[in-house]
Parts: sequence; C-alpha cells; structure tokens
Amino acid sequence: MRICFELYLNDFGFWKQKQFIFQNVNYLNQFMSTKKENKLAYKQMKFRVGIYQIKNLQNNKLFLKTSLDLDRAYNTDLFQLKFGNHKNNELQQDWNTFGLNNFEFALFDELKTEASATELEIKNDLKELIELHRFDLIKNGISLY
Repeated sequence: MRICFELYLNDFGFWKQKQFIFQNVNYLNQFMSTKKENKLAYKQMKFRVGIYQIKNLQNNKLFLKTSLDLDRAYNTDLFQLKFGNHKNNELQQDWNTFGLNNFEFALFDELKTEASATELEIKNDLKELIELHRFDLIKNGISLY
C-alpha cells in the first residue's frame, strides 16, 4: 500500500516536493532566522514622527493628525477619503464636495526624538504637541476639522 501511495505522489510531483523540503531544512531554518532578524531590524528603525495636515484650499480648514511615520502618513487618509469612509465626517463631506484638487497634504510639524525614547513616550509627546498646535490655531481664528 505504501509503495502505491509513493508512486501516486511521485506521478503528480508531490513526492519530489516533499523530498526537496526535507533536504533543505537548513535553508528554511536560515530563511526563518533571516525573517526574524528583518522583523527585529524593522522594529528598531527610527522613522520621522510628527504632525501632518490636510488643508482644504476652498475654505482653509485644516485637519491635523499625528504620525509615527511621516513619510507614509497621508496614505491611509487619502485611501479613506477616496473610498468615502474617512473617520472625520466633516472632512469626508468636504472631500466629496470639492474633490482631490482642492486639498493639500503637507507636513505641519516634525518632532525631534531622542534615540532612547520609547514608542509610548513619543505618542505622548505627539499628543501634547498636537494639542498645543490646535489651541494656537483656534486662538488665531483658523478653523479645524
């Protein structure tokens, strides 16, 4: 029975794949350790953090948001706005009314962090920073979403 099963597997190429996998266990272990190392290296990378803005050019209203990765920050908001499911309903309504060409995505403020700062410390600093900016903007008569 076993010989028939092995022949069946061999006819369809499964047996060779199984042998290949067992022969290359060392390679797979090496690949997995490389994958773990890559994950660890990614977690240790330092990204630009700060606040970015989405500005409505029709009424000059600002939407401010913090990000732990400013270089890719606006992608999520842009995707949500394009598909009509942004968390800020007022911003979404204006987007639907005015369209992409009437909005500007830009860096508002970058936070300089220490190398030893934890993610929680950075998030707390960003929270304080955005509240300060919101207060100043409202004090100066600038409308926010």
